[in-house]
Amino acid sequence: MAGKDYTNIDFSNKNSKLQFEMFPEELIQLRIEIDNHPDLLVILAGQADKDVYIQICEIAAYCGIVLDGMYTRDDIIGLCKLCLEKLIRKRDIIVRL
Repeated sequence: MAGKDYTNIDFSNKNSKLQFEMFPEELIQLRIEIDNHPDLLVILAGQADKDVYIQICEIAAYCGIVLDGMYTRDDIIGLCKLCLEKLIRKRDIIVRL
C-alpha cells in the first residue's frame, strides 16, 4: 500500500460500532518532549511495567509533581500538559547552564 494517502480518511460513520479515538495532543507533545530529557528516558526504559499510566506517574515524579487520589481522563490530560510545561522549563534550564 505504499504511496497511498490515508490522511483524509473519514471515520465518521455513525452506524458503525467501531470507534476511533486518537491520543490527546497533550500526550503526543509530552512524548515528543521526553526525548529531550536523557535522564527521564533512562527511568522510563527501566520500568518493568510499560503501562501508560505508570509512565505518566514516573514523568510526574521526575517533574516534582506529587500525585494522590483517583484521576479522570481529563485529569490525566491536564497532568500531561502540566508535565509538558515543567519539562520544557527544565530543558530551558539545562540549555542555559
